[in-house]
Amino acid sequence: MPSAGPPRRGCPAGSTGQVMTVSGLDRPAAERITERVPGSPQPAHATTALVIFCACGTGERPPQAPERRHGMSEARGRTGTGQCPGSRVAVEAAGAVGEYLARGGPLSVADGSGVIGELEELLCGLLGVENALTFSSGTAALHCGYLALDLEPGSEVIAPVLGFHAAVTPALHCGLSPVLVDVDPASGTMSPAALRAAITSRTRCVTVVHYLGHPAEMNEITAICREHGLALAEDCSHAYLSSYRGKPVGTFGDFAAWSMHETKALPAGEGGFLATPHQHVRDRALLAGHYRGRAHTQVTDPGLREFAETGLGLKYRLHPLGAVIALTQAGTLCARVRRRQELLARLSAALDTVPGVAPPAVAGHVSMGGWFSYRPAAPRLAGVSLARFLESLRAAGVPAHEPSVGPLDALPLLAGPAPLRAAAATWRPRLCGPFDGARAYQRGRLSVTVLDGDSPARIDGYAAAFAAAAAEAA
Repeated sequence: MPSAGPPRRGCPAGSTGQVMTVSGLDRPAAERITERVPGSPQPAHATTALVIFCACGTGERPPQAPERRHGMSEARGRTGTGQCPGSRVAVEAAGAVGEYLARGGPLSVADGSGVIGELEELLCGLLGVENALTFSSGTAALHCGYLALDLEPGSEVIAPVLGFHAAVTPALHCGLSPVLVDVDPASGTMSPAALRAAITSRTRCVTVVHYLGHPAEMNEITAICREHGLALAEDCSHAYLSSYRGKPVGTFGDFAAWSMHETKALPAGEGGFLATPHQHVRDRALLAGHYRGRAHTQVTDPGLREFAETGLGLKYRLHPLGAVIALTQAGTLCARVRRRQELLARLSAALDTVPGVAPPAVAGHVSMGGWFSYRPAAPRLAGVSLARFLESLRAAGVPAHEPSVGPLDALPLLAGPAPLRAAAATWRPRLCGPFDGARAYQRGRLSVTVLDGDSPARIDGYAAAFAAAAAEAA
């Protein structure tokens, strides 16, 4: 619980400070923090640090607005089933964040040095990519990636109708226009046939989403892009450590982007990054989101370097504390992914024997990495509604629910004009329906929250609950 304290240095007169305790630091590190903040109470025990914040004028933590949830973020609401991702990350990162603050680590890094450069170098080695560049979010990384392609106004970007909207919505601010195409009904990833049918004289870019961790059919898609001279972008936010025919996702396109939101396999709290094999794309992406600082020293194109002081007017730097958090999580990423794969393979094998229930389909030539969300389907339980089936599962202790995000053609921004006059001449969404593949994929689909810390026994319990609910529905 927070305890009231005296006003902190830098707070307006009359304001009240708050002290929150978090575990994870040894006593020397905790004492170094309290020494740097006069008036702070001493740590109560050897594994406590003191994190100071000020809520000026009220002395209370500002209320948190409800967050719209997507994919694994829904795990936050789970009770009695293990530690939720956000709390696990907070506990694991507390010590590293405290140590960074205690040694006076900078809270803004403009030149790409320190923890920012360390993280970018680590990402390249961990994911097998080149020229990693961090940003404040995955959305920001995609925005700068689209800007880096430097496409003419009105150009169309083709994307799948299943995924998170931010794979394509940043194109709104680049003078581009989205085209939504159907997906493969088994994997939920972009259908190469639908892509080919949607190409027009205005098409300039294709953005694939490795949906829920399953790689798209990259051999066919890259061949189509080469045939038509199209840029290729990959949204890998769901697919850390996924691979297609032995090749890591994020290494097929002109650029790839990842989110480091707290729900992702490699969280920074908020953050993202871009990778590209092309130096000119990195130069332009750097100029787009990192003015001054590293733009002066890292942009290699002399013509672009002239604009280093202002960049393109945007500031999308990753916060150093986010980089510290991400570095703590990077060290355990491979182990956590392996653990998750083992748990979900166990669950899939069990569900494969349950009549009327189908585990998520995984093609034999791909690896699923960390499985952003586990979504089996129960389309053949004709005797009961999906809602009733979910009710039975939840009554048995299975954290199951309907997916919170559906096909993108239902979103107003992707189905018609934007409420932005600056984009009136360029943002003209095109829907290449009917989206029969997406509807087939979604039919009877449900989501089960499985956390890294779950035990095999818990997974077996989930499988037994599925069997019982299916038998009841038969």
